[in-house]
Amino acid sequence: MRFIFSVILFAFIYSSTNAQGKLIICSEYKQDGSYTGVYSNWFINKTGNFMYLFYESSTAVSDTVFVKLDKQFNRRDSNYYELDHYYLIPSGNKKWAANKYIFTKPGKYRISAYNRNGDLLTAPYYTTVSFAENEYDDLFLKDSWYYESSVIEFYEKAIGDSMVGKNDVFNYQPNNTSVTLYILQQNKKPLQSQHLFVSVYSDDKLHEHISSYPYYIDASWHWTFLPVKMERKGKFIVEIYNDDDVFINSAKIEIK
Repeated sequence: MRFIFSVILFAFIYSSTNAQGKLIICSEYKQDGSYTGVYSNWFINKTGNFMYLFYESSTAVSDTVFVKLDKQFNRRDSNYYELDHYYLIPSGNKKWAANKYIFTKPGKYRISAYNRNGDLLTAPYYTTVSFAENEYDDLFLKDSWYYESSVIEFYEKAIGDSMVGKNDVFNYQPNNTSVTLYILQQNKKPLQSQHLFVSVYSDDKLHEHISSYPYYIDASWHWTFLPVKMERKGKFIVEIYNDDDVFINSAKIEIK
């Protein structure tokens, strides 16, 4: 079994520990609870590589551990947004829980472990995943030209698979101003992304970042619509990126 990883920091690094335990990513573990290959940075190929998420506890792990993976989707936004979630399986002796996870997307990750009650079990684990250097030349990786036929439209709301109230100017609603963003590949090529990441910026010289929202989609879709919350009045630019932080398109909207 081969793993692609980085040893830049040459150290055994984990995120944090507390009275209950610690969460790590490792390349291998054994049934006695020992593990090897713990790094702060990992390199993957274009189809992804699997690692193990391993939770070690000083108290009995009698149930599955819920794990949420948050990721930075955009280089201009340092916040973390949910990418995925799944479960770690407890060991027979209830001292640890683990599961395989395939990382396919580069970026900075924050990984958190919770019990059934939604309580955080330990401090979040932070790691960075990057494509191996020889993967950058592969045509498999899409750039913005792939989305050159895409269009963005705004609607008042969606009813089933239809949108109504097409416009680029909407009235502000104090409690909840939400518009429906419609994204379409006119050439019918699939969006080829399991997430879309929407960022809202002020349409002025400051280009202030207002908000960001991640969405789960089917990578085979060539169109979809997304609810976007507009937090205040003004003129804005809405930008869309795929889950490799590749720019798809942008459009202007006004809330008055």
